[in-house]
Amino acid sequence: MMIEWNDSYSVHNALIDAQHKKLFELAKQAYFMLNHQVTPDEIREVLAEFCSYIKEHFDDEEKYMEKIGYPDIANHKKIHNELTNSLVTLIKNVKNVNEMKEKLHIVAKKWLLEHILKEDMKIEKFRRSMIAGLNAGPIEGGIEPVEEMYYYGCSCSGKLHDVPPDIHRRIEKGEKFRCKTCKQDIRCVKVCKILN
Repeated sequence: MMIEWNDSYSVHNALIDAQHKKLFELAKQAYFMLNHQVTPDEIREVLAEFCSYIKEHFDDEEKYMEKIGYPDIANHKKIHNELTNSLVTLIKNVKNVNEMKEKLHIVAKKWLLEHILKEDMKIEKFRRSMIAGLNAGPIEGGIEPVEEMYYYGCSCSGKLHDVPPDIHRRIEKGEKFRCKTCKQDIRCVKVCKILN
């Protein structure tokens, strides 16, 4: 049985979470194909969508890791490259429909279980520890903050939206922004310094 998305997998970044949800949906399609009769064209369509979407997602996730100063970014990028290469290899070396279905399912499951649920949760753990450390008092080592990040809450349980400074300023001037999930106005709950 394919694992379903739930909010405990959130990295509290609206863009990355939306992309992860889409990847869960694509993985669900791959799982469905494993157990049903499908044409090679249907499988190729899902593979092409996977390849395209993963490339976009990895690019956005790497920008996010850079933005928050994630210390293990080099290793995470290496994993991204390995996953991308395994998809390319899958497409090039497939011999028949059953093999294509099996390999697509393996990649989808590996993506979900080993990447989002393990590697991406390390980014979220780092983000939480960074926020906790910044709110605890002075930082050792004389590191100076260089940027502020604004975290907004909504009516969704445990969800935080990281809001860029320009949107934060617009909200301060009276503009309203709503959560796409709960449809409620977001409100500032934390201002954090991002370090070099």
